[in-house]
Amino acid sequence: MSKAIEVKNLCFSYEKDVQTIKNISFSIEKGEYVTLIGHNGSGKSTLSKLLCYLLEAESGEIYVDGVLVNEENSSKIRKIIGIVFQNPDNQFIGSTVENDIAFGLENRKIPRDEMKNIVVEYASKVGMEKYLNKAPDELSGGQKQRVAIAGILALNSQIVIFDEATSILDPEGVEDIKRLILETKKEHPEMTFISITHDIEEAYMSDRVIILNKGEIYKDGSPE
Repeated sequence: MSKAIEVKNLCFSYEKDVQTIKNISFSIEKGEYVTLIGHNGSGKSTLSKLLCYLLEAESGEIYVDGVLVNEENSSKIRKIIGIVFQNPDNQFIGSTVENDIAFGLENRKIPRDEMKNIVVEYASKVGMEKYLNKAPDELSGGQKQRVAIAGILALNSQIVIFDEATSILDPEGVEDIKRLILETKKEHPEMTFISITHDIEEAYMSDRVIILNKGEIYKDGSPE
């Protein structure tokens, strides 16, 4: 299998002399479903932002589908990789649910008729098809998160990162999103999923678990 992500000797600090990510190296194969787990402050969300070039590495290299992650390649990277954040208010852009899911598709110049079909398809997948005309202030936090997930999946990104994306959902919503990941993985076996989670059940159903501890890889292997 070819590599979706390759990380080599990655280091990052928010403060001088306090390393958040400490010289880590790993790779993720295309089509893998990897969960990242660890205590709060272990570096999980920082790592996800480095992979998407929302933060710039202090040293080391990251390759996404063979493309070096840097400023020059940032637009290429964002076509390959999508991220769903913990707080959906940080990424709700449209004036309605329909507009929000369509936003990324419009940027990619998808024809309007095709775009409407894609929006309805992915709104249905996350149970939001009845809310297409609703404004963000009419939605709960969990509903906004479903819309954010629909918007990323609609782009058919090669790699999708869920950065604690189910943490504000109710138990039913969490189960729906986990089921959605598995269904999408089945439909698109070439897609790579990385999920930062505290949900041990989700970690167990993934292909592989990477445990971070104080910015270092503590363990890396099968859920078992």
